[in-house]
Amino acid sequence: MELLTERLRMRPVGMTDLDDLVAIHQDPVVLRFFGAMTRDDLVRWIVASQREWAERGHGRVALLDRESGAFLGRSGLRYWPEFDEVEVGWVLHPAARGRGLATEAARACFEWGFRDLDVPYLTSMIMPENTASIAVAERLALEPLREDKVFDLPVIVFALGVSG
Repeated sequence: MELLTERLRMRPVGMTDLDDLVAIHQDPVVLRFFGAMTRDDLVRWIVASQREWAERGHGRVALLDRESGAFLGRSGLRYWPEFDEVEVGWVLHPAARGRGLATEAARACFEWGFRDLDVPYLTSMIMPENTASIAVAERLALEPLREDKVFDLPVIVFALGVSG
């Protein structure tokens, strides 16, 4: 599976992305919103994504610069069994921020999810103080669905596709 946007090539995340993921997860902004993840944690994260691809036909994707092939971040679709919902998430390398790439990647993932999955809506779970991600959600016309907790952290669950 590969998704192409104007500036991005998106493909399933794999072990070849491990060093890039480790680097992103050492960034202070990512640490603030996702907590510390060791190299072993990220290996398990990749394995879990590969399992989700095998079992559900979707998972996390690496975001690559379409021209240079440089690793820019991650996005994708993740099923949360505890909520029975599929989430679109995004994390960018610091050098890739501020250029609209999170919005571009998330838009492609929402389109992919609605095209390929039988779901009434898709979510994005964002910590209330993560104003940059909330701005991405608002640009994509996501609306707050509820307040919840993920890994004991408060989040606002934004959704697209929920009809009143």
